[in-house]
Amino acid sequence: MIKLIARRVLRLIFVVVVVSFFSFILLDRAPVDPATLSVGLNATPEAIEQAREELGLDDPLLVRYLRWAGNALTGDLGESYRTADVSTSELIRNALPNTLQLLIFAQVIALAIAVPAAITAATHPGGLWDRISSALAFGFLALPSFVLGIYLTFFFSVRWGLLPAVATDLPSFFEDPLENLRQTFLPALTLGLNLVAVYLRLLRTDLIDTLQQDYVLLAQARGLSNRRVLWRHAFRPSSLSLLTAVGLNTGGLIGGALIIESLFAINGMGRLVVTSVFATDYAVVQGCVLLFALAFVAANFIVDMLYVAVDPRIRHGAR
Repeated sequence: MIKLIARRVLRLIFVVVVVSFFSFILLDRAPVDPATLSVGLNATPEAIEQAREELGLDDPLLVRYLRWAGNALTGDLGESYRTADVSTSELIRNALPNTLQLLIFAQVIALAIAVPAAITAATHPGGLWDRISSALAFGFLALPSFVLGIYLTFFFSVRWGLLPAVATDLPSFFEDPLENLRQTFLPALTLGLNLVAVYLRLLRTDLIDTLQQDYVLLAQARGLSNRRVLWRHAFRPSSLSLLTAVGLNTGGLIGGALIIESLFAINGMGRLVVTSVFATDYAVVQGCVLLFALAFVAANFIVDMLYVAVDPRIRHGAR
């Protein structure tokens, strides 16, 4: 088990290093000079050259990357080129909680809808609920997230007045949890509904196949209740594909957050990336890319560990 975890951790570290290095190269090839951004477009050549020396921009690329990576390990992601006296780490620290909550809330909504719907559909395949749930799920999947968000905002905010259309004054969850959830519900629902179809179809298909296995039929023949057979013998082996989808869709949710946070005016990581790109604040972009890579590999690491918990055969096969 320890060897399995060690191998997974080494792979994740390698992925993070590769992603951060290539993103560093791409941003280094950007047409905008960081020294000019830091002192202003109207600065003298002497001031720009002094800024280049202070930022270490004349050093070789590998030296600059290793210096940046070493500082990143201590939590120092550099200074923002556009926001005076504000570090990249501070900007990310202010935006990260909102995005993290949005992603978790979206996954919870998607699973809360998809899992019961998939179980009901799998236990009554071809029934009325199976057809209705599949049609609704594929309908949500066909709509782009920003279009779905506009429709949800129109009905829940404009027509019915139940929820706010924007979340510019989003309070901390620990300060005012009810108001926080009230403002986060629409953007999280917008992200989550696109995932329902994927989760529902995967779990439904795997459950139908598992319920036809000999060991499940044997458990039913022994007189065990349908609920016990479902949860004790069928659900766990059927959830591996669902776990895979949850892990992989974490990256998709991060990409979707770029649009949703702008649509609902949430001060999160997605909005920070968009504003930093348009402002050519590449130090902030580099820090955000590193954090996205860490989040993605961490989610996949958690999924790998859940595999072992759900199906011990994976643990034994990895030895």
